[in-house]
Amino acid sequence: MVVSVVIIQACSVATSPSSASTDILRIAIAPNYPPFTFKTAEGELQGFEIDLMNAFGVAQNLQIEFAQMLVFDDVIRQLYGRQVDAAIAAMTITPERQQIFSFSRPYFKSGIAIAVRESTTEITDLSSLKNKRIGVETGTTGAAAARTVPGAEIIGYESVSIAWKELLLGKVDAVISGETVTRYAISQGSVRGLKIAGDPIQEEILGIATPKGSPKLQTINDGLTKLIDSGTYATIYRQWFDTEPPTLPDSASAVSS
Repeated sequence: MVVSVVIIQACSVATSPSSASTDILRIAIAPNYPPFTFKTAEGELQGFEIDLMNAFGVAQNLQIEFAQMLVFDDVIRQLYGRQVDAAIAAMTITPERQQIFSFSRPYFKSGIAIAVRESTTEITDLSSLKNKRIGVETGTTGAAAARTVPGAEIIGYESVSIAWKELLLGKVDAVISGETVTRYAISQGSVRGLKIAGDPIQEEILGIATPKGSPKLQTINDGLTKLIDSGTYATIYRQWFDTEPPTLPDSASAVSS
């Protein structure tokens, strides 16, 4: 399993609409998850989560400061160490994570998918991965799902893009990762020669994570509620996914285990 090293890149600041506002919300991101958060060839931050948080800053009159991490594990470390106010990184709300973090009301519904090479026919669901080599991104719910497969060899990588490359090279038999990220990569042609095997393994609800008991959580919930009630959230969602957003639970506590 690859051991990730914490490397914190320079922060990017999204300008608030009001120059009089001095309140800053420092948010950890990992800009390697298109369509959620990624960088253009020119180094500009883009993605559904970036647009969402920039709109949130406008709604709450806050300056959003993005603290860019190289890998998902680093986002978790910064959040746990209270080096940031919050994190938005396609993070699934799970009972285990709720023990150490406080989550906002959900902002996205996705799932976990199995990616295989286009020529693969014998892998169709989680049970067919028995005794196979499975690539995962460390620290993710995809990695947790892989660990439930009997006899499987789990190989961890610092990013899912590395795992996909290893899959194409035949070093693993499948990669388990987020459905939205996987479908986007395949549809955009950023990974060629892969397909999704079968249906999503399970539904996942994403939330913005804060340190446990953070006083910032109410502000984040209030801002998300404003975006949802005003229709701004739906507009951003349609721009990225060309469909209407699903109905989401109104609180993290309503998310089932």
